[in-house]
Amino acid sequence: MPKARPRTRLDLTESVTVFLTTVGAPSFEPCLEHLHRQDCSFRLEVIDHVAPISAAYQQMLDLCATDFFVILDEDMLLYPRAIRSLYERISASETAVVGYVANLYDVHLRRCIHGLKIFRHRIVRSYPFLDVEGCDLDQVRRLEKDGLVVVREPQKGARTSPATLGLHGAHWTRQSIYERYLTLERRRRRDSSILRWFGHYPERFLKSYLEDPCELNFFALMGPIAAAWTYLDGSSQEKDYRRYDDLPGWKSLCAFYDEISRHRESALSASRSDSTASSR
Repeated sequence: MPKARPRTRLDLTESVTVFLTTVGAPSFEPCLEHLHRQDCSFRLEVIDHVAPISAAYQQMLDLCATDFFVILDEDMLLYPRAIRSLYERISASETAVVGYVANLYDVHLRRCIHGLKIFRHRIVRSYPFLDVEGCDLDQVRRLEKDGLVVVREPQKGARTSPATLGLHGAHWTRQSIYERYLTLERRRRRDSSILRWFGHYPERFLKSYLEDPCELNFFALMGPIAAAWTYLDGSSQEKDYRRYDDLPGWKSLCAFYDEISRHRESALSASRSDSTASSR
């Protein structure tokens, strides 16, 4: 039986720019490694420590010199076919389709989420990103209001489904996981038409923490709890990593967790000492 011919590497350097945003998270290097394994060539631009996120995204509109651009955050690990798949799907669409939103499998949530996006630059550059919470969703709503189309992949499937183009959330710190779920719950509270699926996750986070009271499980649980107690006024600004230390409840929760961790370690040490003494 003849061997399958290797797939030709597609050169998209004149068509696609991938913009990678980073604020120095631990996932940046793995994200970059996955980009280097793509089965096509493309332009790569790193948006480094630009805040708020709406300003980082706006740089993409301002700097792009290709027909299409991809928005990639540093917590996304793409499968080798991802960039090619995005290009093939949007380039085969009618010109009214100005964007395509693909699925990523979120390792922590254990479900597919929207995250990876490609857009037609010529059209969407006329729709700047505003400094509002969920600036990407706000832009899409303005596009759609004007009769343009952004295709969204159904949020279903598994880690290895054909429509799943990579992983999300494979690397966390206590702060990043806290900010992530505080933000999701706050967005859900502001607009009941989005993120309905997230409503039952705080209960799951509680169960996970009770089964394994580790640092990440604690701060994952505290994120939506803090959001539930946050007063939501009429204004809302986009995420800004420079203000993460001032997130509601953050410093108090760190102090509390560190204190109970010291007490737990002290109790375990005393228990080990008693066990050693009794065995003599």
